[in-house]
Amino acid sequence: MKIGINCGHTVSGIPGCGAVGIIDESEETRNVGLKLEKILADAGHTVYDCTNDYANSTSANLSAIVRMANAQPLDLFVSIHFNSGGGKGTEVFTYGGTKHAEAVAVCDKLHALGFANRGVKYGSSLYVIRHTDAKAMLVEVCFVDSASDVDLYHKLGAETVAAAIAEAITGQTVINTESEELTVTQYEELKSEIDGLKPMIYDYMDDNMPEWAKPTVQKLMDKHILVGDDKGRLGLTMDMLRIFVANDRAKLYD
Repeated sequence: MKIGINCGHTVSGIPGCGAVGIIDESEETRNVGLKLEKILADAGHTVYDCTNDYANSTSANLSAIVRMANAQPLDLFVSIHFNSGGGKGTEVFTYGGTKHAEAVAVCDKLHALGFANRGVKYGSSLYVIRHTDAKAMLVEVCFVDSASDVDLYHKLGAETVAAAIAEAITGQTVINTESEELTVTQYEELKSEIDGLKPMIYDYMDDNMPEWAKPTVQKLMDKHILVGDDKGRLGLTMDMLRIFVANDRAKLYD
């Protein structure tokens, strides 16, 4: 499967960061989400990290997440969150509240760990659910302001929670090989490792695009040979850039 994982919100203390209770949502989404990415990658799936750590606003954070998700041919998009507001347990939001197998399984797997099962709920009003092209779900693992939820979460550990979610969305059995929480350094190292698993997509003529490819891409755009989608995204891979440049050097576009 091609799976996009979003560690919800920006990092703690930045605009767009998550709820803070007994635990910090922004920290725990990364604790669970990055472990989930590694588990899925180790199980043979293609994993795309769709996490935006820094943004100027909540809307900018959400837009960045959706851009990353829609730039890839995903079979499933999963956004990891933690809830707040005085409740207890796990719930999963999907478009229209559709009870697709993966969403139901996440609720069931986390319930088996001891969390109350709040079920699959209507999530069409959530930005990342409404705007993501792939089948999408937003997982609220538990409540950051519930002492019983937090105690259970700490007892289980983020790795066990991530493994349960991985089993739910893939149907594969996962062996829990790790129990400690991620340090900031481990988080950065793991995020770097996950980033290395996904191909770079060049959507725009910006600093990310190699300088050697820009003249050719600009020529193709000027000639209307190369056009973006309805949002202007080019969707170019490194292999495509090499082919375009080789053809250009052969004067096929003159």
